Amino acid sequence: MKQPILQVNGLKTYFFTDKGAVPSVDDVTFTLQEGETLGIVGESGSGKSVTSLSIMGLIESPGKIVEGEVRFRDRDLLKLSDHEMRKIRGKEIGMIFQEPLTALNPVFRIGHQIQESLMNHNKMNKTEAKQHALELLNKVKIPRPESVYESYPHELSGGMRQRAMIAMAISCSPKVLIADEPTTALDVSIQAQILKIMKEIIQNEGNSIVLITHDLGVIAEMADRVVVMYAGQVVEQCSVYTLFKHPKHPYTRGLLKSIPKLHNILETLDSIEGSVPNPLNMPEGCRFHPRCSFATGACSRNEPRLTELASDHQVRCLMYQEEFEKEWAEKR
Repeated sequence: MKQPILQVNGLKTYFFTDKGAVPSVDDVTFTLQEGETLGIVGESGSGKSVTSLSIMGLIESPGKIVEGEVRFRDRDLLKLSDHEMRKIRGKEIGMIFQEPLTALNPVFRIGHQIQESLMNHNKMNKTEAKQHALELLNKVKIPRPESVYESYPHELSGGMRQRAMIAMAISCSPKVLIADEPTTALDVSIQAQILKIMKEIIQNEGNSIVLITHDLGVIAEMADRVVVMYAGQVVEQCSVYTLFKHPKHPYTRGLLKSIPKLHNILETLDSIEGSVPNPLNMPEGCRFHPRCSFATGACSRNEPRLTELASDHQVRCLMYQEEFEKEWAEKR
């Protein structure tokens, strides 16, 4: 049976501004099993990327993790010093950032940046690190790895930069890999190539992966389980099969209805009315109720809790809470 390698419990990350505290991540809880790919999906502004940065200890002022645990191999990462976290980043937990052009150092060559990580974490000498860096560039299907090794980030295409970022992220064979929108801003053919590379890494290296995306197609192809986030909270969590076959939360249903279907190209796509609420002015009660077609008066007065429907399925919605469910008996 698979064992948890990463556990996030009650994570809260706020940004403190002149206008007040902004709850970017609010009571987020999930578990990543060994060898599993966990997808985190939601609209822009739902807190996906801030969750990943919180796990890595990369939240900077005015942001602050105010509550929760991030347990990796029975150690709470939130209690470690900066020095201790630097030993874990790259070595134990790797990260593929959304925009490699800003994540890579523009003044150093690609080879130097991969080589530096290997020398720091794996204690390789310069010659060993260079040889391994070239092997990594070849592993992520970069043509002419020697040329890319000597290139600066701005000299590469978006797809090549993303491959180089993946090579750097896996250079020290981390047990957990966090991929934050790894295919955003890439054209469809390059996206497919990047996803294929990540699949091969999972199969060959056995990494556990947290895959953050807004693309449900990527989730369907890559993930074993899924966390759906809305306005900083987890609203549904289940297996990928359950998500597509038996979604429960109205937000999840809305996301799935907005996907075009090949067998009905003339079908008008549904959309979720409105937009994600301003974090400085969250709605009372359920945060989704102003956009929800199932909402009743109870939704504007009561904040739903994450309710367990089955051993692998949790939903944050009043219609599945015993004390309220009679109101939605017919609508469900």
